[in-house]
Amino acid sequence: KLPVYQVLSVLVLVTEWIYQTRVTAEISRSKWLQDTQDTKTFSVFRRTRRPTGKESYPTCDCSCGETNDATRIVGGQPTEVNQYPWMVRLSYFNRFYCGGTLINDRYVLTAAHCVKGRLWFLIKATFGEYDRCDTKNKPESRFVIRAIVGDFTFSNFDNDIALLRLNDRVPIVDIIKPVCLPTVLNNTYKDEKGVVMGWGTLEESGKPACIIRDVEVPILSNEECRTNSNYSASRISDNMMCAGYEEGMKDSCQGDSGGPMVFEREDSRYEIIGIVSWGAGCGRAGYPGVYTRVTRYIDWIRVNSKEGCYCKY
Repeated sequence: KLPVYQVLSVLVLVTEWIYQTRVTAEISRSKWLQDTQDTKTFSVFRRTRRPTGKESYPTCDCSCGETNDATRIVGGQPTEVNQYPWMVRLSYFNRFYCGGTLINDRYVLTAAHCVKGRLWFLIKATFGEYDRCDTKNKPESRFVIRAIVGDFTFSNFDNDIALLRLNDRVPIVDIIKPVCLPTVLNNTYKDEKGVVMGWGTLEESGKPACIIRDVEVPILSNEECRTNSNYSASRISDNMMCAGYEEGMKDSCQGDSGGPMVFEREDSRYEIIGIVSWGAGCGRAGYPGVYTRVTRYIDWIRVNSKEGCYCKY
């Protein structure tokens, strides 16, 4: 059942809904799961706060970026149970369509194209989930009460980043923990390996996976991506990063949109460095996956999510 405030919100916004047009730009490039039916859409933009340099952020007695594996998507492999406790499944009208990442006890980081044009108060975030097809399991879930989107348009997918504020804090426990934010903001991660995870399809036009899967992909410099890939050089902005193998095969895919690409630091903790954004198909040679470069938005993330409690360790 939907909370009362959501039902009321639907009634208030139904008039606006009637007059909205569908998103007609190049949505097919994104890696969300799209319904085959036409859907009416309207904007979810909210005024974002700008950093002043005087912000203070609350911290909690917890650790970020810790996996639960005892050992250490297209072409991916099933993960250990709850291996990545920051992973969030987003559903819309109770249908899975995008991924997200828990960054503190109140906010989820995702892609703007997963949010813009949708009724944000009908987005549900599910935490601590491994097998999304297991109907016997009752994982922790929250509804979204605010969606914060920056200067994003479907025409170029630049600034493809959004924050979702939850209706209540989530408990920080073994199977639900936030990821770390990057601390070295000028790190390009060139020639490093990133790990992408999600319940996305295992092949183009396939069905989404039940078990969360992960895949390791090499990170390219933006210059390499502009020069050596089949994308137009002008399509790759400084706010993006590319990752993938020259021969393709391993990649994120539909349904992985909004989910994280993480990097393992020297202290064995993981930080989120990319958000699954767009690409040409899945795992195609010459077309690496394109991700939102998180280091470009750390101040924006912090100032717009400071009502949440960040792990101090």
